[in-house]
Amino acid sequence: MSNLISNKPPSHKPPSNKPSYKRSVKNLWINPSYQRKYIFWVTLTGLILIFSYSFIFYFFTKENYAILVDLSPMTDEAKQQLYKEMYQIVGLLIIGSILFLSLVSCIGLIYSHRTAGPLYHFKRIFYEVKNGNLSARVKLRPKDDFKDVAQAFNEMMDSLKIQK
Repeated sequence: MSNLISNKPPSHKPPSNKPSYKRSVKNLWINPSYQRKYIFWVTLTGLILIFSYSFIFYFFTKENYAILVDLSPMTDEAKQQLYKEMYQIVGLLIIGSILFLSLVSCIGLIYSHRTAGPLYHFKRIFYEVKNGNLSARVKLRPKDDFKDVAQAFNEMMDSLKIQK
């Protein structure tokens, strides 16, 4: 009776046999320990590069800048303004580097997901085969890594099935 009163059509969705892959942040963490290590090393590499380049830039620029500013015929206020601008530039470089490192870490999470997902599926199928399910096959998503390994595994399982 409520469908007759409502202007909305009744929702009759046919059941789908396809698994639905909803993207969400919690789904990105398939194998957290592996993914944390992956992101840690990517981030650590980025931090080392950022600090080394910042160190080189700051100390070489500061020394040359100090020589040029101190030797130029300017008022003390103008010299202080130039130093203030140099520190602003260094600050902006650090902020930009941190933003870049955050982006690299997010990309690292996404790419680690593309390897952790297939490894999770392989592990699940290995347990199924171990428990006697010889018809189990690895099915990966379109953008996952290790498709060639999945294909080789599936072909191996098909050849074992034919031999029995």
